[in-house]
This record gives sequence, C-alpha cells and structure tokens, in this order.
Amino acid sequence: MVLAFKGILKRTLELGEGPFILFPTYLVPLEVFSRGLTTRPTYSFLVALVDAVSGSVSLYPATEISILDTDLPAARKLQAKVSIGVATALAEEAGRSAGKNGKWVSAFRVNSVKVDGSKVKAAWRAWRLDGESLTDTLTGRVEEFGAFLATLLAERPASTPPTEES
Repeated sequence: MVLAFKGILKRTLELGEGPFILFPTYLVPLEVFSRGLTTRPTYSFLVALVDAVSGSVSLYPATEISILDTDLPAARKLQAKVSIGVATALAEEAGRSAGKNGKWVSAFRVNSVKVDGSKVKAAWRAWRLDGESLTDTLTGRVEEFGAFLATLLAERPASTPPTEES
C-alpha cells in the first residue's frame, strides 16, 4: 500500500513564514493497554509520528496532532526511505516501550499495542529555515542547521543512479 503525503502536521504553534524543509511522516494510530505490578492498568490512544526519512518515532496523545490541508512553499521536500510496513512495525515497538523509563520497576510493566494499518496517514512535517537554524513547526524545537546537513546531503535525486563509490 502506497500513501501520498498530503497536508502539514500542526500542533499548537503557528507555522510562520518560510522557507520550509518538508519531511515525509507517517501517522500511525496506536491503542495501548498498560498493566504492571506497581501501576494501575491504563488504556490510551496515541499517535506515533514515524519520520519516513530516518525512521525515528515520537509518540503524542491522539488529540494533540492535526493535519492542515494547506500547501507550503518548500525549499526542499525530502524523499521517503521508510516503507509503510516498516513504519507500522517501528510504531508498534515504540508503543510497547512507552512509559518504561529505564528503572527496574519498568521490568514489571507490560504494554499491549494494537495498530490499525488501515488508519495510517501520511503528511509532511515542516521545519522552518531561520537563518542558521531550523525550527520544528510541530514542537517548536530549534536545531542548528548542521544537525540536518547529513540528512540533506544523503538525499539523492531520483534520476541520479548510485555510483560504486557511494
């Protein structure tokens, strides 16, 4: 199943003025039932944002993330390298480890995760270029441009075949 990336992820911040770099992102809905010896059982609805370039996963409450149907003037749209099947598996694994903070009592905590693959969406995550830094329009986090330089340089145009050196 191939999804077209449409819309921009929005949380609480204003997008502001561009230019933007758009990262393809999968939104994978999760239902997580947690139980353990030292905690009460909980049932929560989360959305896993899986970066389709690097495969990194971040979890948010399902009510905090929305998709705007607007198009942004992008300086660059990155190519997706992670398939929807891999994104679903990464999201499920992140849901299993949610709430386990590395303490010894987390060994007694079990998360059961349900993923509905038919409800997975694909959208763009916008990073605004602000001089020498990038601002994530979803979280407001500011990163120096050098942190993303490797990601941008690793992108190869679709028409350029790989060489033996790379």
